[in-house]
Amino acid sequence: MKAKNSIPFLLVVDGDGELTQGLVRHFLQSHLGAIGATTLREASRVLADHFINLMVLNTAVQEESGIEFLERLQRNGQHVPTIFIADRHSQTDRLRALEVGDDILQKPLHVRELVARVYAVLRRAETSRDWHLTENATLHDEPFEFAGATVHPRDLRVSFPGGKIEVVGKKELGLMAVFSSTPGVILARKDVIHRVWGLYANIRSRSLDQYVVRIRHLFRSNGCSAIDALRTVHGIGYLYVGEREVSARPPVLLEEHGARGSRRERKKEGHPLLVGNS
Repeated sequence: MKAKNSIPFLLVVDGDGELTQGLVRHFLQSHLGAIGATTLREASRVLADHFINLMVLNTAVQEESGIEFLERLQRNGQHVPTIFIADRHSQTDRLRALEVGDDILQKPLHVRELVARVYAVLRRAETSRDWHLTENATLHDEPFEFAGATVHPRDLRVSFPGGKIEVVGKKELGLMAVFSSTPGVILARKDVIHRVWGLYANIRSRSLDQYVVRIRHLFRSNGCSAIDALRTVHGIGYLYVGEREVSARPPVLLEEHGARGSRRERKKEGHPLLVGNS
């Protein structure tokens, strides 16, 4: 799986293999990372295995609709900046492509113009995400309570009962937002990573555990023992019971199944769990 890096990584999707590889070569010569796909099924596999900063997508790929493909991705929570290319298109198709994607060009393509538009869309995409702290938290979110403290997303602050204020990192804040919004639910490590870093992030469970250790240390060093409500469920993930609900109800396990990430909840009644707060 490819992690996000400083060089934008593009996916070119067109049923014409020669054109696809030609565009990939031009992007590489323009100091952009790129990979090609000639079917939408192949494009889906690439998206599952790589972090894609932008997609150049034909409106019709081997008789399949590229526009509908992008709409399906967006319904599933996957938002990839996209420039459509088309052999021909009606005004209706053009408007629909612009509503779903970010730009559209008609063949024959002028490579220098395409590269310029790629950089323009990448700049807009980066600017539009400036207010995002993590996948699940933004600068516009209201303050929320977590483990006896008040978390302020707007300026990345945590206010403790004694009056002390600490500044935290974006990921720590995102984790606190996840746990505070799911009291009594056992979250698998993979699910926590998906919620905070994104579906295709290259983050290992050990890294997640280190972030949680930092959160616990921050709260304990400020005399906030309510952080004990954030518990480790060994072999699974984490459980935040909430300060007032330590023994009020049995935990719920949030499970993930298969490549599609489908989930179901079931009570963990009568099943011994090794739960700790360290």
